[in-house]
Amino acid sequence: LLSYLNILGIFLRLLGFFMLVPGFSHRTIPPMVKLLLALVVALALYPLLAARLESLPLESLSGLVTLVLRETILGFLMGFVAYLTFEAIHLAAQFIGFQMGFGAAGLVDPVNHSQVSVLVPLTGWVALMVFFLTDMHHNLLVLFVRSFEITHSIELQSFSTLAVAKLLIQKTGELFIVAVKIAAPYTFLVLATNAAVGILSRLLPQMQMLLFVFPVTIFLGICGLYLLAPDLIDYFQGVMDQMGQDVILLLRTI
Repeated sequence: LLSYLNILGIFLRLLGFFMLVPGFSHRTIPPMVKLLLALVVALALYPLLAARLESLPLESLSGLVTLVLRETILGFLMGFVAYLTFEAIHLAAQFIGFQMGFGAAGLVDPVNHSQVSVLVPLTGWVALMVFFLTDMHHNLLVLFVRSFEITHSIELQSFSTLAVAKLLIQKTGELFIVAVKIAAPYTFLVLATNAAVGILSRLLPQMQMLLFVFPVTIFLGICGLYLLAPDLIDYFQGVMDQMGQDVILLLRTI
């Protein structure tokens, strides 16, 4: 019975983790596939984690409820910290698209069912490719295994709620900082373009510069995306490495 309860604990933590973690939480993945994936991974990890697991007193229903809540909350919090990284990239794409003149040219994202800038799906898929090509999904699974070393004996009553709330607020604030850093080169490019157009409109008032500013801004923005793509991908990788460190920091804060 104890082994089944331990597998249940791993499964619940994985399920909470997969609800929000990038790649695995994609809405195009059917819920049944996520459930089966969490179950298969839990069964595969159990021999590795069996020696690290501690049993809860399950003489009563409250012990089982504590197990369910504890593992689900831990997995959900880990996934949420990783989720913030991709939200920063999506927010940066919104900034860039707005500055390039795509503010009024939104589209409905079929994955998230929301209206977004035309650049958000592109940057989202690029970030997802970087996520898998750099083996970040493997690193997150390693961090998941390490989570049982750090938090295997924690009780639900001993959750550092205030410390966790402060950490999540801090990481949510850093989301905007990361988004601004990603969008900064394009902001400078658009400002320089607008300044140049303003100077030309003063020098040549007979020219209708407003007719040229929008296509020029879009063209230069696309050129900037192309030229800065390698640096942007490197920065994505650095942000994702920081994502793993943030997950460890969360586990040590709990």
